[in-house]
Amino acid sequence: MKEKVVVAAVQMDVSLLDASKNLDRMKTAIEAARLAQDVDLVVFPELANIGYIKGRDKQFGGRYIKHAEKIPGEFTQALGELADEHDVHIISGMAEAHPTIPGTLYNSAVLIGPTGDLLGVHRKAHIPGYEKHYFVPSQTHASDVFETDLGTIGIGVCYDNQFAELTRTYALKGAEILVMLWNMPSFSNGGTILHNLTSVRAFENRMYSVSCNRIGENHEIEFFGYSAIANPVGELIASAEGGEAIIYGVLERDALLEERSQMTIFRDRRPDLYGEVVKPL
Repeated sequence: MKEKVVVAAVQMDVSLLDASKNLDRMKTAIEAARLAQDVDLVVFPELANIGYIKGRDKQFGGRYIKHAEKIPGEFTQALGELADEHDVHIISGMAEAHPTIPGTLYNSAVLIGPTGDLLGVHRKAHIPGYEKHYFVPSQTHASDVFETDLGTIGIGVCYDNQFAELTRTYALKGAEILVMLWNMPSFSNGGTILHNLTSVRAFENRMYSVSCNRIGENHEIEFFGYSAIANPVGELIASAEGGEAIIYGVLERDALLEERSQMTIFRDRRPDLYGEVVKPL
């Protein structure tokens, strides 16, 4: 991991089926973040290109599919240009059109490097509720981590992050920074739950964790924000409540190494006791 990594999590509204408007918001946020903190990594929420889905509805579903894009595509190209212009890494959620099967989608996150290159794609592996009518789960490479100049990064999309097994797998594959993208709605949980979960994921793996949730409303579903950044002992070093916000965190390599040296959680694991975790129901 780089000695110091400055992260910005952008808590923003996302316009439904309007990638151009959302890219304008993202451009403004990146410019503001670079000016305010000279950031290395800018994080955007889940499905930041075209917004959230609604209940099973084939007319809406057809429109939604038409607005999703393949990777690479216009959306990732635009993010690449922003990353190159501002010399930052970018992680953003997006609705991804399946590379070969028409009318089929992934709920994905892309990692863009500071020269505009696509460094990685994470496809959501755990699909909740009526998202099952829109997105297929990742079947391969769902637990991959990404080695970057900033450090080794694991990415989870919303429901993925409620499975400690996945985030621990990232840690065992070398992740130092966990980035969690969300469209967590108000009907699901109260805002502080996201602060708590961000803290726990960092604490249990002695890593940094970054949660970026959206705000606003799609189809009468409200999203509550409460983005957060936690250090390797689970302390929140930045947090938001509701409303538009950019939060910043300085991630320091020495703090991670010190905590892992005094709390040897990986050496002390007992995999021989955990067989039930991986048994199918």
